[in-house]
Amino acid sequence: MKTLKTIKTVPYNWKSALGGTLLSLSLALSAIPAVALADGNPVQVVAIAGQAVEAATYPLTESIQANIKSMSISKSGNVTSIGAVVRLQNQTTLLKRVPDYEIRVKTSDGSEYKLTTSAANPKSMLAMEKVELTGMVTLDRPGDVTVTDVSFVEVDEYVYPKAETYVLTIPVTNVWNSAKPDITDPAFVKAWGDTFTIPESPSPIRFTPSSLTKQTDDKGAHIQVITLLAENPGTAGEALPEFRLDGKAGELLYTGKPADSNPLTLAAGDQKYIQYIIPTDQDIDLQSLLLMTKETFVVAGAAAGAAGSAASAGQSTNPTFDMGLLKIGVPTAVSSPVQLLPAYAMGTTIPVDPLNRLLDLGTQVSLMELHMHENPGSGFKSVVAKFRLQNTSGETVTLPEFQTELIGSDGASYSGTRQSAVAAELMPHLGYVVSYSYMVPASEKGDSLGMKLLDSKTTAPYSTTIGGFQTAVQAVVEDSELMSFYPFDVKLNDWTMSAYTNAGIPVTYSYKLKLNLTVERVEDVVVDANFSKFTIELVDGLGRTLGSQSVPFSGNDMLISGEQTIQINNIKTEQQEYPLTIKLYETITTPNGEAKRLVKTLQQ
Repeated sequence: MKTLKTIKTVPYNWKSALGGTLLSLSLALSAIPAVALADGNPVQVVAIAGQAVEAATYPLTESIQANIKSMSISKSGNVTSIGAVVRLQNQTTLLKRVPDYEIRVKTSDGSEYKLTTSAANPKSMLAMEKVELTGMVTLDRPGDVTVTDVSFVEVDEYVYPKAETYVLTIPVTNVWNSAKPDITDPAFVKAWGDTFTIPESPSPIRFTPSSLTKQTDDKGAHIQVITLLAENPGTAGEALPEFRLDGKAGELLYTGKPADSNPLTLAAGDQKYIQYIIPTDQDIDLQSLLLMTKETFVVAGAAAGAAGSAASAGQSTNPTFDMGLLKIGVPTAVSSPVQLLPAYAMGTTIPVDPLNRLLDLGTQVSLMELHMHENPGSGFKSVVAKFRLQNTSGETVTLPEFQTELIGSDGASYSGTRQSAVAAELMPHLGYVVSYSYMVPASEKGDSLGMKLLDSKTTAPYSTTIGGFQTAVQAVVEDSELMSFYPFDVKLNDWTMSAYTNAGIPVTYSYKLKLNLTVERVEDVVVDANFSKFTIELVDGLGRTLGSQSVPFSGNDMLISGEQTIQINNIKTEQQEYPLTIKLYETITTPNGEAKRLVKTLQQ
């Protein structure tokens, strides 16, 4: 659900508007790389608003075009590795041989180095086909290296001295340097929420950043989970391009990876959420994300028997080099994340992401009750939420196992603990009540809370948010005629309390509470043995609890309308107490103990 933003109107200034237009035009033109051939004219330069700028293309021969796909420099001590990928395109309808040219790089100090070509480089090109040539060179030299251009050189070794002809030289304007991992070109910098495609990739799939959350994995490690919405606008199925997202925090760089290593294909017009994870140190706030791809250089003979022993050892003899393609800003932290969530009316259907893969389209979720329970002497409070799951379809569906997260007024998050047992299926046109409990600090007031619904099943072991809203705990009115235990309303018409002695030595006492009740089910939803109970607690004049008894709302000896007698035998005293205070609670058993909500107090 989108949040409406307030737009502030300012007086129109035609001079400012004209200046802004000229500035925008200037920035747009400056985003096009300044590249030139020997005659000063590249074949094409493409710059499309909202997409990455494509590299300029140059004529290598009369029928083949060339451009630089990626250039990477990595340094370890005095050893510098340069990796490059150039792309060739056959402009004809005939099969063409890849020209047997040397590929050389030139550095800013005038040094020139020949790239060793990958054994996997193609030897020919089909009609209108694009192919990629990978090359690498390792230098043992001190200092930093700056690559200025790439050349294709025809070498005739059958003459003496050998003849060298520079067929094409392409200036290099974009180099990834692993020692300085950053991207500053505005054409390759995206804000959070901007839709983008992968630069230099033929894939039409568009990506939009959706969420970034800090989580802890199943091994207790701190990770940051980035969710992207992937959309295929094409007319045919498309495989998801391979890339990863790395995180930057100051000078620190954290390497990420896809959450799912299995190949993913998007059908035409399909949309799916995909996740990337970045292991980080605790309490790290990322400042930006870097979209990275990996290029592989195949060593001659590695694909044959020489690679067999390495492959059997689980290692590869083929070196790789990284390439940073885009820089993506991250959402800024806010002091009150609750205020970012939409408002919500208790009992209404919770809006959820229509692309979620957990909730069936016919299943509606509503928050029916949210109460805070005191836990005297325990140092914390319990918050219990009751959700109604309604199957509006005519078919039986699986009861969704969504997780919940409560956001406190200070922005802290508390994971919900689901009741221990629930039904496996949700019958047609029926509702079902599921309770979640939360441990919150004793200082929490509960008047400004947030609630999130999470899918932690289809994206396990990570979670994604499928819905969220603002809420607050409901106030308890003890003098109200009705006691609410959704989906039941209980009205206390009359009551009497009497004590009697138990046979034996020493003499002990028990109490008999007669209640005249009206129990009404306000909605036809299913409850089970894990549902909350109606609990009576006896308290003496010093505030000590003498005994208690719980009555279920379903099953044997359940709470019913009319007169009902409840025996309280577990009394912690050997003398009769009078007067007694009778406290009526709603109690729910949680993995963290019993949570209680006081609904009414009776005085004997």
